[in-house]
Amino acid sequence: MYDTVTEGMTGWRFLRTWRWFGYIAATAVFAIVCVALSSWQYGRGQQTSAENTIVAANFSASPIPLEVALPTRSSYDESQNWQRVSLSGVYLPDDELSIRNRPLAGANGFEVVTPIRLDDGSTFFIDRGWVAPSPDDALSPDLIPSAPSDRVDVVVRLRPSEAPRGTGTVSDGQIGSVNLPAMQQEIDAPTYSGAYGVLDSQSPAGASGLEPLQTSVPLKDVGTHYSYTLQWLLFGILGFVALGLGARREYRRLNVDEPDEKARASQRQRKRARKPFSEEELEDEAIDGYIPLSRWGSPQSTSPIARPALRPLAQRTGSIEPTSSSDEPTVYVIYTDPDADGEQP
Repeated sequence: MYDTVTEGMTGWRFLRTWRWFGYIAATAVFAIVCVALSSWQYGRGQQTSAENTIVAANFSASPIPLEVALPTRSSYDESQNWQRVSLSGVYLPDDELSIRNRPLAGANGFEVVTPIRLDDGSTFFIDRGWVAPSPDDALSPDLIPSAPSDRVDVVVRLRPSEAPRGTGTVSDGQIGSVNLPAMQQEIDAPTYSGAYGVLDSQSPAGASGLEPLQTSVPLKDVGTHYSYTLQWLLFGILGFVALGLGARREYRRLNVDEPDEKARASQRQRKRARKPFSEEELEDEAIDGYIPLSRWGSPQSTSPIARPALRPLAQRTGSIEPTSSSDEPTVYVIYTDPDADGEQP
């Protein structure tokens, strides 16, 4: 097909056409986008690493009093995620709530959140653990072990209030998430609304039966972010590689009659001819019955060419007898006649 934009040009002059200006600009824009996305993923990785450092430090730190960690009932900072705090009070089992659709070890169940009344009269929500659904009703929790009825000393890990899920309201003692603003409406007392606690330990221990929610440091995966960082950089580089390959192909097409390019093309063809047959070429031979002579640089590459076949010379005609010495090699003849019987004229 005749190209009115670049046809007739020689050398690298085609790079100064508007078409190639567009290709180069598009590649540059693509690379800039890839670098921006790579930088964003790297930033995410750095942020996640910083969060993991905070969580690891908080998870193993000694507990501090609740009133020190949360000076006001609405206090909470991201740096306090999983921080251990201590408090004392009396559980309020009548105001206990179940958080539905909570996964643990691959199963869905319920988390049991029980408020505790502190010495100053305020309440604080404590997630005491996980319980499986009832065998008779998957929409209801199984039998929930009772919280201690006496005063308890508790150590919890701070967690932020969650966004509402579902209706976001309490219904039949259940709610879709630990949404403290919605939960505190069920209690007629001042309540901590910035954070709640995941039970770590308590004394006295109370009845068993609830599964602990978090026994190891909950670190987030960082490797994925850094992997995407490298992938986006490679995509940006591959854009320029593709541009270079396209430019080289166009150069060869436009300079095919130049002596230097002819010599280079001949050298490339000789290198290809020395390569062993690929699996694809052998498969094409089995299907088509021949390997095109273009494999060896034949100018008739677009014409159907019969498969070069090998047959013992003695089997072609009766005029040539095979040698009587078994030490001499059998002579084979390559022929390309397309007749079905394979015989030469």
